Amino acid sequence: MAQELGYEQITGTNYLRGRDGWFEGFTLQASSYGNDFFYINYGVAVPNLWEPFDKEIEKDNLGYLISNRLHDNHDQGFPGRTKGEIERSAGTALLRYQEQAVPWFESIKGLVDVAERFYEHNGLDYSKPGQYTPTQILGVANYGLLLFKAGNLPNALEWLSEAERLYSLDEDLEDYEVEQQETIRNVIKLSQSA
Repeated sequence: MAQELGYEQITGTNYLRGRDGWFEGFTLQASSYGNDFFYINYGVAVPNLWEPFDKEIEKDNLGYLISNRLHDNHDQGFPGRTKGEIERSAGTALLRYQEQAVPWFESIKGLVDVAERFYEHNGLDYSKPGQYTPTQILGVANYGLLLFKAGNLPNALEWLSEAERLYSLDEDLEDYEVEQQETIRNVIKLSQSA
């Protein structure tokens, strides 16, 4: 299926295809309920979102910012108990992928669309900068970084400033959060000087 669709295998279960500044991909997932089904998740990954000044891309560490699950068989997944079931499921999955995932990916024209889908997918539209709480910090920061990567510096600055405000509310940041805050500050400085 992956070869037929033009995807590169990155890990044993993860497949990607490069787009302009982002990747589309799909991941195979075994059922967590102990049954013989498997699932196919598809989504969008943006490289170096938290390392916006790095040029090297580590494809094997990319996670999806927005994603969906391929639907078949009333959301029970694809049968995979026997080799025959797996072969039939692969054919069905290819059809469902072309029906569901391909049009979804084709509707995303660039990083501006990725940012807007992220905004909608993560419920950021219910409030506005200055009114978010610390529990929403990653969504706010990711959206600001997506806007930055999309070249929308005025809006990126607004959202990254909100992320900085949220980070500053916590006096006991973990080490990784301090690194995230420093990234946000660096991107803010660059956005202000542009």
